[in-house]
Parts: sequence; C-alpha cells; structure tokens
Amino acid sequence: MEQQQQPTSIERFLDVLAELVRADDRGALADLRHGFSPATEHRAWPYVAPWCDLADDRQRRIWTTIAAGFATHKKTTPGSNMGTTLRRIALSDSEGKKPDDALATFDARFRRLLTCGSASEVCDHLVGVIRAAERKEASIDFQQLYNDLRYWGEKVKVRWASQYWGAQTSARGGDAS
Repeated sequence: MEQQQQPTSIERFLDVLAELVRADDRGALADLRHGFSPATEHRAWPYVAPWCDLADDRQRRIWTTIAAGFATHKKTTPGSNMGTTLRRIALSDSEGKKPDDALATFDARFRRLLTCGSASEVCDHLVGVIRAAERKEASIDFQQLYNDLRYWGEKVKVRWASQYWGAQTSARGGDAS
C-alpha cells in the first residue's frame, strides 16, 4: 500500500494563505503585506508565529516575506524559481526589443539579488520584485522561494542565474563551455 506523504510546513502555510485569499479576508491580507517592512512586520506575526520562531530574525524574515509576498501576489505557481520570474518580468517590458536587450535593462536589479550575502538581505530586495511580478502577472513559486531563502547560498544563486540567463545562451546557439 502506497503511503501518502504529509504536506510540509510551507505547503500547509501556503494553503492557509490561499484560504485567506479565497475568503477575501482583506484585514488579514493587509496585515500580512506589512511583513515586507521590519517597522511594521509585527502586524503579520499572529499569522506566522505558529510556523516559525519569531525570536529567530532569519526565520521570521523569511516567513513574513513569504506571507507578504503571497498576500500581494495572491497565488503561487509551482515549477520555477525567481530567476524564471525575473526573466518573465524583464521580457514583459521588452516591447519591440530583442530578448538580450530586454534582459540587459533589468540586469542590474537581478545582479543586485545575486550579490546578497544573506536571506534577510534578499528579503529586503524582493519587495519590488514581488510587486512587479503581481503587476506583470509573472508567476511565483512561493514554496520554491521559501526553500531558496532557507538555503540561500551559491547553489541557489547559480540556479537563479541559469534560469535568468540560460535560455539567452541557448537561443544564440552558444555553448556554455
């Protein structure tokens, strides 16, 4: 008999957030959006406290950023990382430009994310990205984003870069070696 895998904490949390969106709980969603700012993140704490240790700054920043992002974007779409999302945002602004040129105009913003030394620093820079993704209807995989922030480091940066610039290289017929 096949054993069904239990949902992870982040999966359960995203389900709770999706229910708030379905219920159109504007007060809760407004409180969650305050998670983007360290000055007002305390308004999101009642929602994230069951999921993380609020005394751990890193954990709290990751969970409040995911909560604020979901409350802003109002959906999660599995299957991509922020490199893919940022590529979609850059290309959506490309009206008449070649993909290489569209990505180049967004390049500095993407490179700034890659220079972040900690998950907390990335969280600071994700606010504008998530808002742009919502405006441009670019999908975000919040479960993947949570995992990427949780394990932030060189491997995550390389995966994001591969998704952002990777298709660009293959489109030119170039060899990555």
